Amino acid sequence: MKKKVLTEVALFTDTVKRPKGYEQNNAQIKADILEAQLQHNTVADTPTSYRFFDYKLKYSKDMGYIHEWVKEYAEMKHNLVLIEELSFGNIIQHAEQSFSRKVLEENDLKNEPDYVMVYAVDVLPDSAQVVIEYDNNKHKDKTWFQPLNTGDFVLFPTTQRFFIAGNESKHPNTFLITTFKEV
Repeated sequence: MKKKVLTEVALFTDTVKRPKGYEQNNAQIKADILEAQLQHNTVADTPTSYRFFDYKLKYSKDMGYIHEWVKEYAEMKHNLVLIEELSFGNIIQHAEQSFSRKVLEENDLKNEPDYVMVYAVDVLPDSAQVVIEYDNNKHKDKTWFQPLNTGDFVLFPTTQRFFIAGNESKHPNTFLITTFKEV
């Protein structure tokens, strides 16, 4: 009997480990996210949009270090060549969670990103999980819980719905979310 896989949902996870002298400054990334929040620089202007709590970020050297590490990891380990697109931050307070959503706009698939990365900028140990929703053929509405601590990331297709589960600490958890196009 022969087997042929027609489709798969691949998740890539690791901890960003930059070389000495090129470490990302997570405190600066967190400060950039907090500044965007204070200026209410959101991805969407409409309060009813789930993107209303996604804070737009300008490119920074520290964010670039994370993007480069993830892109090199994806290419070297999995032959994925990625280009980063939109980056935004989320701050999840105690007992809060993010909205369940896709970052993919299905009415313009040709121009949409292929992957989304959730990076834990400042997360207390064992207090955060990214929940990825998926279907496995006729087994619908399955979920995968991916724990994240500071420095960890998960990268997955933009076709998957996801959310950041309830913050189990008293400390606000801060995340960098970036979309990537595969080339």
